[in-house]
Amino acid sequence: MYVMRRRNARRRIHWGRKILGFVFAMLLAADGFIMIANAIYRNDILKQIPVVDNQSPVIELKGGNSLTVAIDEPFSDPGFDAYDDSVIPKVEIESNVNPRKEGDYKIKYLASDEAGNNTSVERSVKVIRPKGEIYLTFDDGPSEYTALLLDILKKYGVRATFFVTGFGDDALILREFNDGHAVGLHTFTHNYAEIYTSIDNYASDLQKVNDRVKSLTGKATHLLRFPGGSSNMVSSLYDNGSNIMSALVSEVEKWGYKYFDWNVDSDDAGSANSADEVFNNVVNSLKVGDKSIVLQHDTKQFSIEAVERIIDYGLSNGFVFMPLSIDSFSAHHSVNN
Repeated sequence: MYVMRRRNARRRIHWGRKILGFVFAMLLAADGFIMIANAIYRNDILKQIPVVDNQSPVIELKGGNSLTVAIDEPFSDPGFDAYDDSVIPKVEIESNVNPRKEGDYKIKYLASDEAGNNTSVERSVKVIRPKGEIYLTFDDGPSEYTALLLDILKKYGVRATFFVTGFGDDALILREFNDGHAVGLHTFTHNYAEIYTSIDNYASDLQKVNDRVKSLTGKATHLLRFPGGSSNMVSSLYDNGSNIMSALVSEVEKWGYKYFDWNVDSDDAGSANSADEVFNNVVNSLKVGDKSIVLQHDTKQFSIEAVERIIDYGLSNGFVFMPLSIDSFSAHHSVNN
């Protein structure tokens, strides 16, 4: 009898624990349900609260806030980037630029978003009859010195041309493009023994560097400069007597490219080894009343250190600085191979 009472007591304790557990679980479930319901309620309330957009759109001008251009030369707006918190804002452009008449002009950019917030930015454009046109060009980059060069160019609102390679930081090529500079192709490998062995090898290398530019900027480019220039004789060491340069200058045009040499050599890849020498080589060779395509390398720190002085000299003496385009003077050399 005693044993039976103990068993019954254990059963009651066992079932009591089950009941308490069930009640506790129900309470937890009910509490969870209440929390979920409260969360849904709060979300519904938040959805009903209007979001106030007080943030104005942002406009960033490519190529700087001021430009100096040569009279009667084709003028193209370097463009801009515009963005807002939520969507790309609408941008209206007002321009009174007349590239056929000397004077000071304005381009006004007005961005507006769906909330009615507005931002306006102005770019000043000076049209002059220059003593000459200067096209600063830089080969072999980008490099660790390219950012400094871009800062200098931006300070003066000067646009240049970069013939890029497969080396260096992707972000620098994108910045070149976004700052309104012309981005052209130099070579992917810069290995003469590889690219000048055959037309196919050169074409493959060229396609690789153009793929790089397009992947970064969203646009392929049709500007190029041969490693060593079109007049180089180094190619004859590797082309098995095929006179590859004579073939390539014709082929690249069939492929839709335009190649550029230079008529002002800073000699920063030759005997010059200081900023003073680069400066003197450039300013003493500028073509008064004509177009000067200047060869420099943004892989050379001393060459970049001369750029600000070159710009100062050019602007002070009535020259205008421009980037190359498919319609620009090309300064072709005599092809020797």
